Amino acid sequence: MVFSSLLALALFGLTFASRAALPTYVVPTVENLPAELVRQPNQGEEVIADLISSENLYGLLSALLAVVLLTRLGWWREAGFDWPSRVRNLHLLLFPSLVCALSFLGGAGARGPALFASALLSIIVAVFTEEALYRGIFWRALAPKGVVRAMVTTSLLSGALFLAGSAPTAPWPETVYLSVLTFCAGFTYAALRWRTASIWPPILLHLALGLSAEFSTPETVPYLSLLLVLATTLGFVGYGLLLLRNPHKRADGALTTQEGPSQVR
Repeated sequence: MVFSSLLALALFGLTFASRAALPTYVVPTVENLPAELVRQPNQGEEVIADLISSENLYGLLSALLAVVLLTRLGWWREAGFDWPSRVRNLHLLLFPSLVCALSFLGGAGARGPALFASALLSIIVAVFTEEALYRGIFWRALAPKGVVRAMVTTSLLSGALFLAGSAPTAPWPETVYLSVLTFCAGFTYAALRWRTASIWPPILLHLALGLSAEFSTPETVPYLSLLLVLATTLGFVGYGLLLLRNPHKRADGALTTQEGPSQVR
């Protein structure tokens, strides 16, 4: 618990340090700005703005911290960086994969190659960082004390750190919704991590959800956005709890500990 608390404090510190290093400023009105500053940015400027942000800086620093910790502690395998030991458990991805597919019923937003590449890079960094930390390091430290407790704790941490890392200038309703979504999705990520004994299924799902959130246009289909909100919040919480409904019987969720591998039937 001490290790997890110190790591959480370090991550909050990185969050605020990243925001201080790359601050975002709000202009209350553009009426008094010089005309040359009031214009639509070109694609190159948009790419630079996408890449050079406090969120990406935090992601890179946190990813480096995760790699250092996993290497120094020798936790790569125990943190789940191994292929699922039971391929048949991959059917557990069916429901969340369906949610991702539904988001594209309204089509995909068109973006230039450079903007697509910058957005994809940002998503990959964020996904690796979050899963390596929450379903990797934190999970390895907390799961032996109780799987459901580990699920709730890692989900709360991910939501809280997302909220802390969001620029204070971001629209508040959207920021709160994305923080709640991060918390709720954590239930499904954690359940997949446990049931498959691998971190790769939650990484793949997280990547798919990130891509769908960035490039899909569900608002073009009536009620689809509302359906997705319900599926990615209450649906993901319920699905995660459903997969862990029996804390003594898992499909293959053993953790390797110093005392030896847990016996899971």
